[in-house]
Amino acid sequence: MTRRILQIALPVLVLLTGAYGSWWLATHRKLITPRPVERFKPRVEILAVKLETFVPVVRSQGTVMPRREIGLSPEVSGRVVWVSPQLVVGGLFAHEEELVRIDRGDYELALRQAMADIQAALAGMANALAQVSRGEAQMAQAGARITREEAEAVAARAEWKLLGREGKPPALLVRDPQLREARADLASAKALMGASRAQHESGRAALAAAEAGRDQAKVNLKRCVMLAPFAGRVKSQSIGVGQLVSRASVLAKIQPVAVAEVRLPLPMKELEYLELGESLRGGTIDGPLVMLTTGDDEWTGQIIRTEGEVETGTRMMAVVARVVAPYAAGKTALSFGRFVMARIEGEPMAGVVVLPRAAMREGSVVYVLREGKLFSRAVKLSWSDRERVVIGLGLKGGEQVCLSSLDSFVEGMEVRANE
Repeated sequence: MTRRILQIALPVLVLLTGAYGSWWLATHRKLITPRPVERFKPRVEILAVKLETFVPVVRSQGTVMPRREIGLSPEVSGRVVWVSPQLVVGGLFAHEEELVRIDRGDYELALRQAMADIQAALAGMANALAQVSRGEAQMAQAGARITREEAEAVAARAEWKLLGREGKPPALLVRDPQLREARADLASAKALMGASRAQHESGRAALAAAEAGRDQAKVNLKRCVMLAPFAGRVKSQSIGVGQLVSRASVLAKIQPVAVAEVRLPLPMKELEYLELGESLRGGTIDGPLVMLTTGDDEWTGQIIRTEGEVETGTRMMAVVARVVAPYAAGKTALSFGRFVMARIEGEPMAGVVVLPRAAMREGSVVYVLREGKLFSRAVKLSWSDRERVVIGLGLKGGEQVCLSSLDSFVEGMEVRANE
């Protein structure tokens, strides 16, 4: 009986409870007032631009090289008797420092022989001058005798006529044999003078040859000591004491250290930013300064020439920078063969706008904020690198440019700006 009552009462109770709950919810519901939906405005960062002067920096890299490299060769042959301790690979030497000495014995002997030849030539010239003087004296005597004999001949002819004699006077009377003898003596004296003068000229030639031999011997003696043609360093050497050398021998490879050069390849576009002008055709110039770095070390150089040729593989043109005194004491040596990074300041750009690279959009466009709305604007790009862009035309000072990245852009979209 009880079970039957429960089977009837429980469903009734559930129905009454549900009806009461429905009534309560209906009588106690809250009324919702609809509100207008605000349009979404993305928050962006903006930057107020200003006109300024920008100095572009062109970067490159290269290897330090000597300006030139020459082979050190002797100017005389002989045996090496001394080698400088600086003449080793990597050794540094000063201008006109002694590097090698060659045995002087043969060249000292040649000098003494040349001095003896000079004395002999001088003696021959003195003897020739004495012969010339003797010939002049003989000529004077012969001339005086001829004059005397001619006068006696004239007197004899006059006497022959005064005596009334007819016919030709005897030859002995008119001094013909004596005149012939005097004229022969005169001719002999002239011949002696000619021969003496020729001997004197020969002596002068012998003296000039002997003096030339003496000068050559002195030069050879001087060349026995090999001096450094410039301040430099030794790249390689193949010489030792006792070695027999000749003029064809290359004793060492040496490099000047007054200057070093660095070849820097640059894209053709970046060359336009440097003050090079017509020098792109190649040749020596007085170009901009270059900062060369490797690690914490830095050196200052200068562009001195361009090669004037575009490399076919890279489409670049190389400029050459010069560094003075790369091995100077008191600072880190800019060693030949060292790899360096180069930074070259270009020609200043006046009245341009410098922006972070994030401000530039595809197609050389930036987003400009005006009255809370973004508008796209095409600009002219004058320079760019990994961090910045330089705009030459398209923006005015004081305008606001969007820096934030947008998922989508609609012309004139409203944004909230944070400067």
